[in-house]
Amino acid sequence: MSHEETYTLLKARVEAFLANLRRRGKAARTIKRWSVELDRFVAWVGDRELHEIDAGALELGFLTEWEAAFRDRNGRAPALNSTRAAIQAVKSFYAFMDRFGLLVDADGGLIRNPALALELPVIPVKPELDWLRAEEDNALLSCSMSAREDIVVFFLRMTGLRLGEALALTNRDVDVGEGSITVRTSKTVSGLRSVPISPELRPHIERWLAFTRREGFYRPDGAFLVTRNGTPMKPQYVGPVVARVAERAGLTRRVTPHTLRRTFGSDLVNRGVRLEVVSRLLGHASTAITEKAYARLEDTTIRTEMLAALVG
Repeated sequence: MSHEETYTLLKARVEAFLANLRRRGKAARTIKRWSVELDRFVAWVGDRELHEIDAGALELGFLTEWEAAFRDRNGRAPALNSTRAAIQAVKSFYAFMDRFGLLVDADGGLIRNPALALELPVIPVKPELDWLRAEEDNALLSCSMSAREDIVVFFLRMTGLRLGEALALTNRDVDVGEGSITVRTSKTVSGLRSVPISPELRPHIERWLAFTRREGFYRPDGAFLVTRNGTPMKPQYVGPVVARVAERAGLTRRVTPHTLRRTFGSDLVNRGVRLEVVSRLLGHASTAITEKAYARLEDTTIRTEMLAALVG
């Protein structure tokens, strides 16, 4: 096989892998991210055949050159999340090739998957609390806000939606009559779900809908979190809104939309809601994810439950 044929075949295999991901419902954002990394991998492989590349070449060749190229592009070392994405892309591609019997040597014999030796970096959980304590939460929600600030802060805090999920909602997705929010766009299949509208959130939604109708930028199929131009709010807008309100409320630490999501989940856990329920509401693929990042019980909760058990 010529060098050009080898390169073309590898590109075709990568495209087949990406198509497989789409059929399996992998998040579009992940596919796009992995596609970029696999383009770099294909360029690194060049005119070699896959069976010529062993685990050592992947670790000491590809990943070393990948990190150097990252430094050249960005002027800094890659974050662990970036490194993890590159390794995941390569490992997943090799796993696809292996699953369908496409990892073969020059004679057509099956070879061992060399990417199995690659280890994903462990992303440490931040030592600082990324959710608001009760006094911080109360201060934030009691703060004076404009109509847009109010819906952004209360909606994210009382639904636990990811920012991307919230910004993708249309007015039809937010059904005040039925008391539910339908999440149709998410980073994972498990993220597609229905989230109830709490009694505390309902008046904020009703006021927002009345405001958008009165101002003339309400559309049934339009964005729920809408700008005056009728377009969806952008992350670059929402992040500063949350930070501004938090500063006005007197909070001294950084507060982001994701802080509000974690506050939602942690608050429910501390109120005694079962981990399985919290996991479903957050759109997690498993309770392990919820337990790792959200289920940090406050000392008062632990003490109350222990005393209740002893008294009972």
